[in-house]
Amino acid sequence: MLTLDALLGQGHDDEPLAHYVKLMGTYLALSAGAFALMERAGRPLPSRIPLRDAALLGLATNRLSRLITRDKVARAVRAPFTDVEQDPAGGTHEEPRGEGMTRAVGELLTCPRCAAMWASLALTVGYFVSPRVTRGASFLLGAAAISDFVNTCYAHVMSAGGK
Repeated sequence: MLTLDALLGQGHDDEPLAHYVKLMGTYLALSAGAFALMERAGRPLPSRIPLRDAALLGLATNRLSRLITRDKVARAVRAPFTDVEQDPAGGTHEEPRGEGMTRAVGELLTCPRCAAMWASLALTVGYFVSPRVTRGASFLLGAAAISDFVNTCYAHVMSAGGK
């Protein structure tokens, strides 16, 4: 007889797998629902997206996911799902807390790659519904992402003794 442990493999005891499935189902339902509503409203998906728009949405997705998962100003959104811990270097680190759906949402809100899927869904749907507005918001987020990158490079150069 096949056991649940044999099916899942080892090391999943503390993970809220059923709640991850619920979050994935929610994501898929929102995606399918949004695209179906656009089609029904006579706003078919474009057959092509210019490369510059795809790149802009990629930068914006990166920055929006970092805003959600890392920026202090969004800590109020993460607080019900995370605990803040001091790290040895004097900074702070957030860890998902609790169990069940609280834990699963905490995992989502502390993982930039995970949150990027949701951010890209929002930006993509926005782009299909209102390209000009979404390009404007994406330009703002993309400029911030480039600035973050430049600031990080600058900090590395300065910490390495550069001028």
